[in-house]
Amino acid sequence: MASNQARSAELLVAVARGAAPLQRQVEDQLRAAIRDGRLVAGERLPSSRVLAADLDVSRGVVSDAYGQLAAEGWLVVAPRSGPRVHAAPRPGSSAPELEAPAEAVRYDLRPGRPDLASFPRADWLRSLAAAVRDAGDAELDYPPTAGSARLREVLAAYRGRVRGTLATAADVVVCAGAAQAFITIADALAAAMSWRHGAGSPEPRARRAVRIAVEDPGHADIRDLLARRGLEPAPVPVDGEGIVVGALPGDARAVLVTPAHQFPTGVVLSPARRAELVRWADERGGVIVEDDYDAEYRYDRAPVGALQGLRPDLVIHVGSVSKTLAPALRLGWLVAPEAWRERLLAAREGLDHGLPALEQIALADFIERGAYDRHLRRSGRAYRRRRDALVAALAEALPAATVTGAAAGLHVAVHVPDAGESALVAACRAQGLVVDGASRHGGGRDDATLLISFAAVPDAAAGHVARLIASAL
Repeated sequence: MASNQARSAELLVAVARGAAPLQRQVEDQLRAAIRDGRLVAGERLPSSRVLAADLDVSRGVVSDAYGQLAAEGWLVVAPRSGPRVHAAPRPGSSAPELEAPAEAVRYDLRPGRPDLASFPRADWLRSLAAAVRDAGDAELDYPPTAGSARLREVLAAYRGRVRGTLATAADVVVCAGAAQAFITIADALAAAMSWRHGAGSPEPRARRAVRIAVEDPGHADIRDLLARRGLEPAPVPVDGEGIVVGALPGDARAVLVTPAHQFPTGVVLSPARRAELVRWADERGGVIVEDDYDAEYRYDRAPVGALQGLRPDLVIHVGSVSKTLAPALRLGWLVAPEAWRERLLAAREGLDHGLPALEQIALADFIERGAYDRHLRRSGRAYRRRRDALVAALAEALPAATVTGAAAGLHVAVHVPDAGESALVAACRAQGLVVDGASRHGGGRDDATLLISFAAVPDAAAGHVARLIASAL
C-alpha cells in the first residue's frame, strides 16, 4: 500500500491508502502523539493546506481531522492562525474525554440553545450603526411601553408572512425576551380572573390562584415562572397529537401550549386538536397562550402555521429571537387579542419603563433588509447537518437508544432503556457534557431521556458527544 508522510519540527504523520479512512488515520496519530508527549502544549501544527499537500490528500481530510480534535479538546483552532496543541497528558494517561474534571464544561447541550458562534456579528453591527445614525431625537426619549412603533410594524408584517399570524402593530407588545412576555401574561391573567371585591362588600373576598393548564411534559422553567407570579399550573397530558384537550380541568380558563413543536417531545398539535382547543376556549371564555419558541426551524415536515392565525381573538402569541439569534439580545414579543390588549399593556407597564430603543430599531432594520431571513437560511442548513450527524453518531454509539423530536426545532429527545436518568445526567456532567433530563419537565417515563441541543454540537463533534454519552453509561 502506498504511504505518505509529513514532518514538521515535532510531527510525524503517515497515512496508508486502502486502510482505515484517511481522516481517522490523521486523527488517531495526532491524538496518540499528544497523549504520549511527542506533541507538547502550545506546539503549532502545520496548516491544513500544508499538511494536506505533504500527505497528498484533500484539504478537507486534514481540516475535518483538525476540527474533530479541536472539538475533543486536543487542539485549539483559531481563524487566521495555525492549530496548536491544547493539552498534553502525561505518557500513559487516559484520553481527555475519559478524565474531564466535573467542573469542566466541554459541551453545554441543554435544549433551547442555538449556536452562539454563528451569531451574525457583522450584520448586527451594521443594523446597530444604522439605528444610531438614523434614530430621530424623539426616539432617544423614554420608549413606548409597547415598544418601538417601527419594530412593532415590522414584527406584525414578518410574523404574518412566515408564521401566518393575523395582527397589526397595535396588537404587538415588545418584551425583554419570551420570559418577560410570560410574566406579563401571568400578571394580566391574575388581575383579570382572580376574585375581586364583592358587590357592596366593604371587605375584599379572598383571592384564589388562577389555574392555567400546561402541557405535561412541558417546560419546567416556564411552569415555575407562572407559579411565582401567582398562577396555579395544572398539568394536562400530551400524546402523539399534542395536548389532550378532553383532559383540560373544568376550572381552567387559560392554557399554555407549544403547538408547532411541543416541548420537550417535539410533537405537532394535530389539526383536530387545534380545532378542539379553539372550541374549548370559545365555549369557556378562555384564552390560549401559544409559545412559538423555535418554530422557524423545520427539516423533515411541512410548515405549520401559528395557532393565532386561526383565532386571533382567543390566542396570545409569544415569540423571541433567543432561539434564532442570541438570548443576550433580550428581545421578544407577544401578539395580543384585542380584548386582552389593555390588560396586557397595563401589566407590561408595571415591569419597567420600556426596553432599550436602539436595539429595537436595530432589529427592525435587521429584519427589513433581509438579514434575518438570510441568517435563518444559513443556520437552518447548519442545524440540519448537525442533527443528521448527531442522530447517526448516536445510532452507532448507542444502538439501543431511540431518538425522537428530530423533525424540527433545535433539540432531540434521546431515550436510553435500562438506565437511571438522574445518574446518567450526572455521569454525562462528569464527562464535561451538560444535558437536560426530561423527567424534570414532567410526563413520567420508564426509561432515561436526555434532551440534547444538536444546534450547539460543533461541526465534527457529533461522534465525540455520542461517545461521551456511551462512556457515561
